[in-house]
Amino acid sequence: MDQAITTATPTTHEVVTSAVIKNVASLEKGSIDQCPHANELSRALSLVSQCYSVPVPSNGASAIQNALSDVSDLLQYHRLYARDSPVVVYTSEQRTVIESGLRLLWSHVTTYQLHAALIDLVRTIDFMPRSVVLWKQSRKRTMREILKRGPMQWILTRVQQITVEERIRSLEETLEGQLIKIGMLKELTTRGSNTFMDYEQLTERMKEGMTLLELVYSTHGISPPRKGHGSVKSQDPLLLTAFYFDRNMFDEGSSGVISSEDVVNSLRRVEKNLAVFRTAQTKFSRCFQTAIAPCRPPSKIRQRWLQVTSVVICLAAGGFWVVNNQKEFQAGIIAMRAMLQDFLHEHMIEPLQAIFEEVVLNQKPEIQDAMALLDTKQSLRRMLADFVKDTNPNISQTDMSRIMNEMDMSVVSLQYEKQLAGAVRNLITGDIVRMLLIQVQFIKKELMVAMGAIDELMHANQLNLQILATIPTFLVFGGLYKLVTSAFRMIYKRMSDRLYYDSSEIAGFLRNNLRDIERLLNKQNRGAVVGDEAVLGVRELGFLILLLHQLRDLFEAYRTLFEEEEQERFEEDLDDLIGEGLLVSQQLAVIQRMYHSHPFLYNTKPNKSRWLLD
Repeated sequence: MDQAITTATPTTHEVVTSAVIKNVASLEKGSIDQCPHANELSRALSLVSQCYSVPVPSNGASAIQNALSDVSDLLQYHRLYARDSPVVVYTSEQRTVIESGLRLLWSHVTTYQLHAALIDLVRTIDFMPRSVVLWKQSRKRTMREILKRGPMQWILTRVQQITVEERIRSLEETLEGQLIKIGMLKELTTRGSNTFMDYEQLTERMKEGMTLLELVYSTHGISPPRKGHGSVKSQDPLLLTAFYFDRNMFDEGSSGVISSEDVVNSLRRVEKNLAVFRTAQTKFSRCFQTAIAPCRPPSKIRQRWLQVTSVVICLAAGGFWVVNNQKEFQAGIIAMRAMLQDFLHEHMIEPLQAIFEEVVLNQKPEIQDAMALLDTKQSLRRMLADFVKDTNPNISQTDMSRIMNEMDMSVVSLQYEKQLAGAVRNLITGDIVRMLLIQVQFIKKELMVAMGAIDELMHANQLNLQILATIPTFLVFGGLYKLVTSAFRMIYKRMSDRLYYDSSEIAGFLRNNLRDIERLLNKQNRGAVVGDEAVLGVRELGFLILLLHQLRDLFEAYRTLFEEEEQERFEEDLDDLIGEGLLVSQQLAVIQRMYHSHPFLYNTKPNKSRWLLD
């Protein structure tokens, strides 16, 4: 069996942890009765063996918290299981391996708690920079700030009111204090992820981490806003009980692991520290939210209470009128419904049916009856034949056929002109009436031929006419759709607490964020070697962590607004920027690459009109 790593030879934490887990697991496999608790120790150590070294472990946030919960559940189950187990004295070889595993477990649990505290603190103060900007803007517009307070704030006395300057002061001081904590957490976790030296150094860093956790989850750095005006101001007390970790890995007076009872007691202390950590997280979050609650920007609905109240009054008045005038309201609804049905039937249903019949069924409406036109022509030919036989019996068959085929009215017109000389006499005894009837038949035939031409013209333009008939419907409903969507978007933007609504707004925030990150990295880019580059103070380091966290979370939250190809490339650049393996000069080069490689960062739009009191 391999011996535990106890030398001072520098190596990585991953190698040491993997070797210790292997050695502890081999103890359990070798003899269950003589080396109890080795299995639980190796399982607990494997749960927290993953090393997180990125500046913003946002992607591993849930994994870190889940690992701590799993370790706590495992140790709780083991405590209940090992309550009645007999005490076994370990051999010297087993003591060395078990003690190494316990020291690594304490160290890794503390490191995971540092990472969890870093994530928790960053997420807690994420809103504060935006809140500072909002209150500073409100300070420049006094009337709008007074209106946004709402009537409930107007009735407060001057002693109970919190000024805008006081909110800004509270946010800025609290933000500074928490950024220092974040910088200290990041600095310690970075030092803890360096090469492994020895277990004594590991124990000292563990105790240093516990001390820092006690500082992080304390009221230090929290500055609640003070109430009142002028020199007379009061501040609500911060209700947060201090907590302390148990730093004793073994019992007092004990130099290490001797028996299985020492392992059980040490694991109980780890479980107790985990419970203390969870309680500290909950109480700190409650205390922080209570203290900074007056400095949080009011919700969009509270900010626009005047518009909301006006809308509610109008809706209430409309509902009251409907209740008192139900008959008129119902009659209006019925009339509107009938009008809408007629409009749709005339400008949508009928044109679409005609288009379908013409395009698909090849059916076209006809004005003229083809059989009626044929009958009219045959009747006119017979009339002309009888008239020519009566007026010119000696006409040849060829001329007769020509007159009938061409429906030549010249023979009728010639006789009509001759008989007009004695119109009165011929009206009674002549053929004027007969010729007039023949002319009427001829006119009927010409009218039906003209109607046939109109049919052809309509057939040629039927599709265009029916399409034109549907245009009013598309204009009306398209306009209504645009109006409704624009109104909904406008109302949603003014009432929702969502930060951004389109890619141009997100691009603007990304540009500002990258600019601040580049500024901080330029402060750090002062040396020629790697060791000379670490010149950022804890406050600047904490601010850098916050900016990187906001950059990652914003992109993850709104990535669907960008093209898939842009998502992939931007995520690759983001991973390069966040990773710790790059030098500062390389990170600055990544930012410059992001500027000229992603056109959406320069997506802008003109300012739009705003509502009153916007």
